Amino acid sequence: MKSTPFVEGVVLGNPSNSVEAAVWVRGRLFTTGLHGRIVEYNLATLEQKYSVAVTSGAAWCLAVDHQKTKLAAGTEECVCIYEITEDSLDFCKTLNKLQSRILCLAWSQDGDVIATGTTDAIVTWDVKTGRALDRISVGRLEKNVDTFVWCIALTRDSTIITGDSCGRTSFWDGKTATLISSFKVHNADVLSLCLSEDEKHVFVAGVDPLLVKFTRLSDTKKWAKSRQRTCHALDVRALAFAKGKVLSGGLDSFLAVSTETTLVSHTPFQLSPVRLAESGGRILLNYGEHLELWQLGSTAHKDGPHGIPLPLASHPVQLACIKARAGASFHTVALAQDCHWLACSDMDRTTLYRLDVEADGITPVLTKVSPFMEHLGPARQLLFSPDGNRLVAIGHHGAIHVFNMPPSHLHTISPPSGSMAHAYLACLSRKGHLAVADSESNIVIYDLKTSEIVCQLPKAQYLPTAMRFNPVSCNLLVIYSNNQVVEFSVKSKSYSEWCQDMHKLGGLTLETKTALTGIAFDSRKDDIFLPTVTAS
Repeated sequence: MKSTPFVEGVVLGNPSNSVEAAVWVRGRLFTTGLHGRIVEYNLATLEQKYSVAVTSGAAWCLAVDHQKTKLAAGTEECVCIYEITEDSLDFCKTLNKLQSRILCLAWSQDGDVIATGTTDAIVTWDVKTGRALDRISVGRLEKNVDTFVWCIALTRDSTIITGDSCGRTSFWDGKTATLISSFKVHNADVLSLCLSEDEKHVFVAGVDPLLVKFTRLSDTKKWAKSRQRTCHALDVRALAFAKGKVLSGGLDSFLAVSTETTLVSHTPFQLSPVRLAESGGRILLNYGEHLELWQLGSTAHKDGPHGIPLPLASHPVQLACIKARAGASFHTVALAQDCHWLACSDMDRTTLYRLDVEADGITPVLTKVSPFMEHLGPARQLLFSPDGNRLVAIGHHGAIHVFNMPPSHLHTISPPSGSMAHAYLACLSRKGHLAVADSESNIVIYDLKTSEIVCQLPKAQYLPTAMRFNPVSCNLLVIYSNNQVVEFSVKSKSYSEWCQDMHKLGGLTLETKTALTGIAFDSRKDDIFLPTVTAS
């Protein structure tokens, strides 16, 4: 968050896995869900590290105490507490059974009390004894319709803040178990809330995606609605507050970052879902559940009046459609420039297809190449060299696999031993160089023929969001998350003359509020480039 937000890594989903809640603890990621387990992830491989079972079935919520030493999970009928150790979770205890689903929970500042939200009630607990301290009825709007307390927060002065299925945001005195005030500003369920760091403001949203801000009045326990705005088109499922900004996410899959005066939405894509084979005039579209390969249309003329679309001489034609296996989705794809090869990967395997044309010169024939990478598993990223003679697959464990085409394994570049970084960005040059960026801001350039390291860029403070080799000079152009642009010469193993000249003038930093995730070069003038944002 110290620069423009961008997708650094993706933990692939699984039909048998459910994520109902997630928490960060000192750089470690934990989730829980309906499978009834707490999962920690290996952030180097972006895979499950281990999981521990909770008591009483499915888990609905997860919260860490303020000391970052204990984790509490709310299940079908109780709260389970675990101690966070260096490399695992140790079960501590369960609080007394409630016979009601724990939908949300929050820790007190000292870690002695937990407040939980459930059906029709708020329950506070003594963590040491495991017994309930108070049960507060939240009330119903309709006699025979349950009220679900979906989200909860607990302040330093024991004020309990809740959002419920009636669209109410309520403030309670945790010491006396009484209602301070309640506001019905949403037309549907309030699903999420977050507190500012000084606890003077609270932000709420939900099925009604209106983001509402409440402000505490001086040093009293009274609160008042102070602001509202719409940041999403659909349900808001998660809210967080950091460095004066409200971060929100929901069903529209965008990350919205808002302040008092600004609102910026960020795309959920790490990589562009579009692959273009310029020489063949074909485009590959990744819809997740299926891929579509199209032959682009053509125009009768190359030039025309400014701003007027050129008339088509031929229309686009769909050549092929590849469906993912049931419950799976494609997360990375690649299309060779000569359009003879297509590669794709889901969370379990990487698949390669050969594309030929029937004798009529029109009808496409798609042939699956098998076996391919069966022992290597899925790929995090796939790339064909500009001439289509090589395929590079970055595996989920960080290894880089290089293949000659037709497919024969050339060599594997192993990741540095002991490194916790994961590779998330890569590009190829026409001279056979591979540039790979990882989550620790290292950018290494390899020689594909020998698999040896050619050079390494100076380590930057910010992570790279886009990089591409110039098609003529083969210099590497890099854009970082602070939108600074640098150019590196592989030949001289140093920043290019242009980059050094720009540095003398203060450097080139592009003015944009969103991360720049793509680079395109002008085919008519290679020293002109266009930074792009991955579209949704």
